[in-house]
Amino acid sequence: MRIAALIFKYGCCAFALFLCYQIANTLRQADYDLMEIVNDMGTILICIDLAVFLHFNSALATLKIKQASPSPATVITPIEKMSRKLGHLGIMLIICSWIVPKLA
Repeated sequence: MRIAALIFKYGCCAFALFLCYQIANTLRQADYDLMEIVNDMGTILICIDLAVFLHFNSALATLKIKQASPSPATVITPIEKMSRKLGHLGIMLIICSWIVPKLA
């Protein structure tokens, strides 16, 4: 399971980098669709959120293996909180990129 999480984590990072490359190429062209760029930005934020979640989830799993005593509550780091908010922003960007063209 750890290997699958590691592969998925690096796959998310690679996909986010690919989308950054795709956005850069799209912006260099004269004719681009703004809603596609917004959609790609939302996907990048979701990929970053998922990669951070997988990283800290595996770190917590190894910590729980080392500590046999029950802990009172799981500690959420500030990076996890920030990436979670960015993931929610990414979801909102994707939803807006679907809805706004329908309204116009």
